[in-house]
Amino acid sequence: MKGFPNQVPDLGKLANGLAIIDRLNQEGANSKSYDILGEALISGGVLGTGHVKQPIDKYLKEQRAKQGGPSYQSHQTGARGLREQYRMLGLIDDSGLRVELTEAGRRVASFAGEELDQSRREYWRRLIRNISHPGKDGTRSHPYQVLLRLVGKKPGIKRAKCALALEARDDSDQELDRIASLSDRSENDIRSEIGETKSNWDNAKKILPKFAEQLEDVIKVGQSFYLAAGPGKGGTSQEVPVLAEEIRRTRPSRSVTPDSIAVAGTAEDFDEVELPLPTVDPAVMAAAVQARRERLRRHNLLVREIARRYASAGLALSEGRYDCFASSDIVGILNEVKTLDGTQQDEAIQVRECLGQLLYYEPFVKKESGDGTIYKVAVFESKISDVHIQIMQDLGIVCIWKEGQGFAGGHGTDDLLGPYFDELR
Repeated sequence: MKGFPNQVPDLGKLANGLAIIDRLNQEGANSKSYDILGEALISGGVLGTGHVKQPIDKYLKEQRAKQGGPSYQSHQTGARGLREQYRMLGLIDDSGLRVELTEAGRRVASFAGEELDQSRREYWRRLIRNISHPGKDGTRSHPYQVLLRLVGKKPGIKRAKCALALEARDDSDQELDRIASLSDRSENDIRSEIGETKSNWDNAKKILPKFAEQLEDVIKVGQSFYLAAGPGKGGTSQEVPVLAEEIRRTRPSRSVTPDSIAVAGTAEDFDEVELPLPTVDPAVMAAAVQARRERLRRHNLLVREIARRYASAGLALSEGRYDCFASSDIVGILNEVKTLDGTQQDEAIQVRECLGQLLYYEPFVKKESGDGTIYKVAVFESKISDVHIQIMQDLGIVCIWKEGQGFAGGHGTDDLLGPYFDELR
């Protein structure tokens, strides 16, 4: 796995650090001294005072008293790591007698103390996506671009496993497939497979995912990542080709009726039940496939049931990667349907998947339907826990479930769904 300096993940602090280097140069101080630079970065709040917050003077006094040289003084090791980070981003040139800011470095230094608005976010995005990282075998990759492609290929990937972006030797599809396959395994199994230490793995998962969050290139749900509909809130998909490619690959929506909706799915692409690994007993595998098909049948029947309600009220229907989108000139309702097997573990899995899908697909249906408000509805086969219902409501998602011959729902269902579901009025 390729190393990556992990000193500062905060873009605002990175800008402040460059402004501090510029100030040291103007004052005639030796900005290349790890001691001088480290103290200035600590005093400026760019670097911290260790795991336990303490007065800066006390912390620096303790560091200076440590024996063994700069490698044992945290403020100096922090300054060295940050300089490496700046070099990788192309923000400094420290090959001479002092640390000089590049043209890009001067631009970023001007962001110090300012809000991370759209134009500054876009400038950071160009810098970060162009990071080129050489490997030991002479190959080269662009880790941030690999990260976005990995999240696009594995929606819902855990934040920690985004470290695999630094495992890719190059930018090829073959390498993407390899690391995507690794992401299905546990962190311990991944580290064992690639021969990486826990400390290096923990370092690898800190910086790039944090950059993606601040640049708003991903949607984070809990500890899961989903690719945003475009680069940042105001960006266009053409500015990051991998995102444009992902949007183009998204299955386009198609107009449907209550009879034609939810018939294209197969047990092979149905994602609500995980199949066991193919090394298990064939009888077990066959039973799992049958369970998957049965669950798909129940899922599709539930989709058609809500589709009939919307169609009867005059709403147009479409389906895509999402289950059902019902719309008129004044309203758009995005629905995700989940079946349940009755266990708490499965409920938690389905709730997480439903949340991620609704948040991820919302920008796509907005793109197709215009600027109107999109309402998000989670539909479950039976009632889920009150805790999960509350989580849905807190995120602006209306939650309903099958109850007898009709549906019941949580807070807000009467106002939104009453016109389409008589029993929810």
